[in-house]
Amino acid sequence: MKNKTRPLIKFLIVLLLATTIVTLYFVYSFGALADKVTFAAILQIIKQFGLVISIPAAILFVLADLLMKKIRIIWILYFVRCMVFFSILFSVSLVLSFYLVSNVLLDNPFVK
Repeated sequence: MKNKTRPLIKFLIVLLLATTIVTLYFVYSFGALADKVTFAAILQIIKQFGLVISIPAAILFVLADLLMKKIRIIWILYFVRCMVFFSILFSVSLVLSFYLVSNVLLDNPFVK
């Protein structure tokens, strides 16, 4: 039972980390356009942008992590995991950048 829950735990950890990174990046990049960043705006950013980018990145990371189990040296494994995580997050962000730009133009979360 322990081995069956590990991919789920990895998925949830990566999902939380990726959502946090995307949300912080979005607030840092576009927060200057608003008078103030409210909690409601942050929740809307998480729903509109953070989860859209984080879910595919987390799924791809867990699938790639299952393939990396052959690496036996711990520090190399952690380094490869970090590299895979950031490359997947970057590639998913690039693929979904059209989605981000179109949503910002149509529905800006900082303007209410």
